Amino acid sequence: MKRKLCVTPPFTCDDDMEELNVAALSRRKESAAPLTERDGTIFRHALNYPLAVVLRLRVLQIVCGISAMVMGSVAFIEERQKFNMGLGIPAGGLTVIAAAVSIHTSRGWNAVTGGAGPGASAASVLWAAAACLLLALVVQCCRTILDPPGLNHGDGPPEDDSVTSPRDLVVIACVQITLAVATLLSAAVCARIDCKT
Repeated sequence: MKRKLCVTPPFTCDDDMEELNVAALSRRKESAAPLTERDGTIFRHALNYPLAVVLRLRVLQIVCGISAMVMGSVAFIEERQKFNMGLGIPAGGLTVIAAAVSIHTSRGWNAVTGGAGPGASAASVLWAAAACLLLALVVQCCRTILDPPGLNHGDGPPEDDSVTSPRDLVVIACVQITLAVATLLSAAVCARIDCKT
């Protein structure tokens, strides 16, 4: 019996294609196997720890930290280089660093890498400093909302047009308060998850 040759790739159509199909199916079955069937504690430990939730919260913290740095820069410019609401720059920067370090020291990640070590204490110190700066930023923003700089209370000559509108500073303060509160709440949720598991 004469065998046909397939054009691409150069296999005989009958036997060789059947072997390729069997090999492809067995590879698909292996890759679809659940993680719990594999031997070792890495995969079982990762299923007990909500790593996906913690990573989402860490990403939220990084986004809020970067946004706080941007808003702090805008406030620094709008306030004519006064470092009132410009406190968002170091607060946001420290938040980004603390969240990045915390990703590598979280329990789900430690199951893969083999332990937290000194990184966990560094993350704690960074989060304590970031929390202090974020709380100071919230206080400063509340002061700006209650008594915006440049607001004419009727007891003096009208302000110069080059001065930033108090409304703009109030909006910046509200945005910074929102970012700081979101960061602090997500950090508290992450700390609670780490303590419970």
